[in-house]
Amino acid sequence: MANRSTDRNSCISKYLQEISEFPLLTKEEEHAIAVRMQTGEADTSYHDLVESNLSFVVKVASEYRNMGLPFEDLLNEGNIGLIEAAHHFDHTRGTKFITYAIWWIRKSILKALSQHSAMVRIPNYQLKKVRNVRNTERMLSRELGREADREEISKELRVTIAKIDEILQVKMRELSLDDKVGRDKDTPISDYLVDGRSINPEDELIKNENQGLIRLALRSLNDQEQTVIINRFGLEGGKTFTLKEIGEKLGVSRERVRQIENQAKKRLRKLIARQQRIDGPVRRALSARVRRGALRGGALLARVKPGGSLAH
Repeated sequence: MANRSTDRNSCISKYLQEISEFPLLTKEEEHAIAVRMQTGEADTSYHDLVESNLSFVVKVASEYRNMGLPFEDLLNEGNIGLIEAAHHFDHTRGTKFITYAIWWIRKSILKALSQHSAMVRIPNYQLKKVRNVRNTERMLSRELGREADREEISKELRVTIAKIDEILQVKMRELSLDDKVGRDKDTPISDYLVDGRSINPEDELIKNENQGLIRLALRSLNDQEQTVIINRFGLEGGKTFTLKEIGEKLGVSRERVRQIENQAKKRLRKLIARQQRIDGPVRRALSARVRRGALRGGALLARVKPGGSLAH
């Protein structure tokens, strides 16, 4: 048993060393590959797009340790998500590939966890408390530009730090991640487990979308909405401001600024969607070659047996 564990650790270490040698691609190089993929000319450069981001999968997979799957399985599932993302990547949005891929990586890992996690029953009211804490942490972290601590979260929610700790001690990892919770039983528990500090795709769209398109869409917002969006996302070359700072500038509360921001983002999303091509269904099935793990350098996919364990 000890030898098997040592061999497994050695194999993972070797894999981590191998992927650290893959060079990172610039945004321009990524977009050039995406263009060739759309025209059916991706050839082996497609592998470059995947391999240059394998190290990022390691970071994401590390967040889900001790939740029911061995680390190498988390890596393997994350890599599958990365490959899926490569086939869906829309370079016309102007973002780095990994900004888009992180959602596919998490989705693949969470799906695998849902198939292996034990199921226990936790009341909905407890799940709502967890959700409230995580949403508050997400909001404060974005506003502060760093991870919010327990004291800041407790002040925002007007509860004690001990209460925050009690809420966060709910053993979410023992739940089936596909269980539906909430009033309408339509929200999978996996939605509660995604890292609250992850990039909000709606925010990322506003930050990185073609500036001409953004300016055009902004014209359809009222003056107050324009002010909030421009200052929240540092558009037009400006700096970003917190909800509190914008509220002081407009003479309204922080909560009111948040409401204006959410309303404006919804309108922007609809306006932008009318003027660009929205992601459609998967363009084609995953390449059989990549499915078999034919990434150069002996990537992890090539060393995983059908049962999920590493081949030695």
